[in-house]
Amino acid sequence: MNFKLDDKLEFQILMIGSKAVRKAQKDSLKKGIPNVYCKDGVLYFQFPDGTITTEIPGIYKKMEESQYVEFFDEINNISEIEEFKLIEPPDGVEVDISLKIKLKPDVNRWKAQEKIQNLRWKYSKLDNPITLYIEFEQ
Repeated sequence: MNFKLDDKLEFQILMIGSKAVRKAQKDSLKKGIPNVYCKDGVLYFQFPDGTITTEIPGIYKKMEESQYVEFFDEINNISEIEEFKLIEPPDGVEVDISLKIKLKPDVNRWKAQEKIQNLRWKYSKLDNPITLYIEFEQ
């Protein structure tokens, strides 16, 4: 059975989501946290004073890069995965990490996905879980 949302409902959902994003961006700027945008694989940072730059602000440099490295190492060691790469998420999809995964032949996709989700929770903070977008290569 194919399920397709009614155009009016889709529009309402997009409007609610857009309003929430704008509010979060405004709140971040009030707290002195630069907004981050990605266009064509380039990160742009918007400061509370309106300045836009590609230079990574200090507040973002404080994030623990080593945890992401460990996370990717563990994904690389999942026995069902042949390879993976970081990709841009589809337009309108807001996530922390976006992956394209090629599975080894004849493996259970759901088992691989369960292992990835377990790693996601392992590296997430209780108040700030890592969000993932995953595409599986055929």
